[in-house]
Amino acid sequence: MLKELERFLTFMRPVFSRQATFGWFVVVFIGFILRSDTYGVSSIVRALSLAPESYLCLLHFFHSRAWEVEGLMSIWWQWLVKKNVAHRIDDRLVLIGDHTQTPKDGRKMPAVTTLHQDSETGSKPSFFRGHHWGCLGLLVQAGDKYFATPLWASIQEGLALFTKPGESKPLSKTVQVVEMARQVARAMGTPAYLVLDAYFAVGPVFGAAAQTLNGMKNFVHILTRAKKNVVAYRDPPKKKKHQRGRPKEYGQKLKLMTLFDSKANCYTFQKAPANIYGQSETIRYLVLDLLWRPVKSKLRFILAETSRGRIILMASDLTLSPVTAIQLYCRRVTIETLFDTLKNTLGGMAYHFWSQYLSPASRRPKRNKDQKQRSSNLNQTQNTLAAIEKFVNVQLLVLGMLQLIAKQFPQKVKSKANCWLSTVSSKTPSEFVTRTALANILKNNLYGFTKDWITQLILQKQKSRTNKGVDKNAA
Repeated sequence: MLKELERFLTFMRPVFSRQATFGWFVVVFIGFILRSDTYGVSSIVRALSLAPESYLCLLHFFHSRAWEVEGLMSIWWQWLVKKNVAHRIDDRLVLIGDHTQTPKDGRKMPAVTTLHQDSETGSKPSFFRGHHWGCLGLLVQAGDKYFATPLWASIQEGLALFTKPGESKPLSKTVQVVEMARQVARAMGTPAYLVLDAYFAVGPVFGAAAQTLNGMKNFVHILTRAKKNVVAYRDPPKKKKHQRGRPKEYGQKLKLMTLFDSKANCYTFQKAPANIYGQSETIRYLVLDLLWRPVKSKLRFILAETSRGRIILMASDLTLSPVTAIQLYCRRVTIETLFDTLKNTLGGMAYHFWSQYLSPASRRPKRNKDQKQRSSNLNQTQNTLAAIEKFVNVQLLVLGMLQLIAKQFPQKVKSKANCWLSTVSSKTPSEFVTRTALANILKNNLYGFTKDWITQLILQKQKSRTNKGVDKNAA
């Protein structure tokens, strides 16, 4: 397991233009595995027993211009292609996209905006201040378990401060996720399915995915759940000879949710076995290729009835098997597990970067009124925003490697973890168990006589102290 981790860290070396920056990347990566608290950068200092002066070096690492998030993640995508771990459908990757929100109360933290969420939990506020993230994952199968291996995360709201005069407005949040998927698919050189929730069932999403990429239309196909009030149209009737007026564009209008109870012969449901959220059962489904007004073209609508209720799926691929589509959508839940692990197991959203050049924002903003913050040094404030994204994306790399190690070494992980579980739900260990196993190995090396290069690098950082309070090898 440690050898695999060393190979991965060495593979990431081209991202960094300086050797010192790469050294701090290794320290941060190992620190995220070993830390027992989630209080930002200072937790790495405590976890690795670094010199107090290292705190400023770690801050400088995340603010360093010697590396960028897109460069870091593009090398990560190459690593995934090299390992060939992706779950494929008809030679296409399966990408899963979604949004997540994290509360942030910092008055000088860039891109913090007023967010709204609908939750059935009464303890959660409807409106709060925070960051809105768009995230992308790759579906990976490990034995009897599926992971959404993280690919990329970026802040997608509250960026008006960084839009220069004359520039076009930023893309909508839904389209930004599609553009992220297109960039990932292009970098990995493989067409893909992008599985999304009903929030993305809008015309611009399908329109953005339909644009030509690598000389191929629909390089990324969309699969999403439709809203309950969705309507579609049959093909228009042929215009009669010598009939006045332009031909009709749409035929009969159908309210798709009502078709579940229709008794017409043309809407006969079929039955087939399917795996629904890990349980095998027989489902009823109906496939209709209909015209949809927002895209002015045909989409495949799949009406399915399972033990969990009724659902309508929309797909831009008119050849997609209905059972495959239903099972793919059931795998979308893996990205929710990704968010839970990132926030609660790794503490990936516990960052505290702020900009002294940014004017303070009110913690009690007025309703329906955006706060217009100003920065006396826009470049430095933008660098702070980049540091936030770097912090989260390095955590995504840690999470992704934990998943790959669990997939490749399930028995070794269990033997090294030495942790007790009341219920073992899968033969493939979870990210928590894998992290515990790696932490045990790394701690034994740090306190033992092992001379691998990761241990030697961390020991060197523990001993490095300067009178000025800043390491001469800062990133």
